[in-house]
Amino acid sequence: MRYLDPYDVLAIAARVLRCESEEAVRRTDLDTVQHVLTDVRRTSGLAEASAVLLAGLVRGRPFAGANRVVAVAVVLQFTALNHADLRLEPVAEVDEALDRIAAGDSSGVTDFVRERLVLPDVTASLEEHLRLDLRLEEAIDEWMWRRVGMYERFTELARKVVTLAQEEARQLNHNYIGTEHVLLGLIGTPEGGASKLLAGTDATAVRELVIEIVGRGKRAPDGFVPFTPRAKGTLEDAFVEARRLGSENIDTEHLLLGLLKDTDGVAAQVLSRLGVKIDAVRSLAEQRIDRRQRSRTAVEAMVTGDPDWTTYGRRHHLIAELHAVLDENERLHEQVAHLRDLLRKHEIDPDT
Repeated sequence: MRYLDPYDVLAIAARVLRCESEEAVRRTDLDTVQHVLTDVRRTSGLAEASAVLLAGLVRGRPFAGANRVVAVAVVLQFTALNHADLRLEPVAEVDEALDRIAAGDSSGVTDFVRERLVLPDVTASLEEHLRLDLRLEEAIDEWMWRRVGMYERFTELARKVVTLAQEEARQLNHNYIGTEHVLLGLIGTPEGGASKLLAGTDATAVRELVIEIVGRGKRAPDGFVPFTPRAKGTLEDAFVEARRLGSENIDTEHLLLGLLKDTDGVAAQVLSRLGVKIDAVRSLAEQRIDRRQRSRTAVEAMVTGDPDWTTYGRRHHLIAELHAVLDENERLHEQVAHLRDLLRKHEIDPDT
């Protein structure tokens, strides 16, 4: 059986936490990691070793931030290193098992792992080894994605952006969805708040710059077009931004904030070359989200506190109507702001 060493664990932590190696070292309790790895070497079978590794890392909490995710990623790497795989579905059952371990109950962990351990032929070829490595990263991403229920929190408009991003990738014959395609999806959703914040950014100009920077593919891809790691990072950043700004759902403005956070991505390069002021757009997006969040909170508090509006259907109908009014008020607010800017350009004080 092949074992992990602390350097392997640090490399996995850096990849999952998306940080440099030095930062991963600072965020990791190496003594705890070494203790767990020593316990793993005292076991005999892969299922038992994987169980000891999982229980030790979850219970010891050596990683500052996303400890469970890093722990699961380390176990997945360990099983893949030994030409095996670990099924992470149903996700709810995995979460329940991790809850029990974190609470101090490690009984049944070995059986839990053994039931989900998939052992391929020991004579697997090099191609099979590579396939396992690729599947490892996909498994980590899939588990993280489904565990937080991220996509379920996307608004209808945010989902439309994702769909358009895939269509844009196909039109450019790209076999991946990058930040540039997400940007085109945002611009192609005019009813979304992000598109309004990017008003004046022409989709045709964006496509031309994308082709100039990354080129056009040779033929349209078949089947599902996957996201690049950078684009996945953008979606995860959008989820983080939504939570930071107090929103339960991920809307187009959150996707835009996630996109702007990656200053090295193709999308950011395109926007910069088109003269878009990244910091200004980011500030306006946060202001817009805050304004809408405060307005909707006030509306829902008023409606739910009124005893005359007791049924869900009536509440839902009124909230929908009031949200439409808020949208119209926001549009008027933007027009007024635009007129004030025009007055200032003509050296006219809008407040006199």
